[in-house]
Amino acid sequence: MDVIVNPTGSSGTEWSLDDRLGRHLGTIQIAQGSFPFVIEPEPAGGLRGVKLLHVSLDEAMSSIARKMGGTCELNSRDWD
Repeated sequence: MDVIVNPTGSSGTEWSLDDRLGRHLGTIQIAQGSFPFVIEPEPAGGLRGVKLLHVSLDEAMSSIARKMGGTCELNSRDWD
């Protein structure tokens, strides 16, 4: 299943994760620490069990793609 990463807000610190049918799968947020990119999956979604902590957005997206067996693409639309 393919996942789209949508920037939310204007600060560039959070992204919404949705499949191509518009179902919400979770979020990626920036936190403090050694692994600043944190995947927060929806409790009943397909991302349960994905590695949660990552050093970059690219690494987080690659982990999502592997877990879902598809692609994970950044939506480059303008931020809100």
